[in-house]
Amino acid sequence: MEATPADHRERIIMWAFAKLDVAAFVAASAIVGGASLLVLTLALVLKGAEPGMPVGPHLAHLATFFPGYSVTAVGALVGAGYASVIGGLLGLVIAGVWNLAHRLFLAFIRMRANLATYEMD
Repeated sequence: MEATPADHRERIIMWAFAKLDVAAFVAASAIVGGASLLVLTLALVLKGAEPGMPVGPHLAHLATFFPGYSVTAVGALVGAGYASVIGGLLGLVIAGVWNLAHRLFLAFIRMRANLATYEMD
């Protein structure tokens, strides 16, 4: 059975206004954040530096915010833990704002639809 154009439009609208799964978005954000810092730090460790120069001096400044972090293999794991927490918190905020914005927008659409069908006696 083929979908009618009205069903197709309904499906598009439901997809466009779908709310985010907060737990999944938080988990994905945490994984991306942690993996990113882990890979960046390990890449700098493998690359190394010229003799007498520190490895990754700019990335090493993260130790100011992440106690225990350094541009080493062990520091990469410590930084990945911190970045996972920060990524998860950021994902929580983004998913919450996204879902709130969609909920408000759908409420506004429903209100306008109710006002459009309102009849004066």
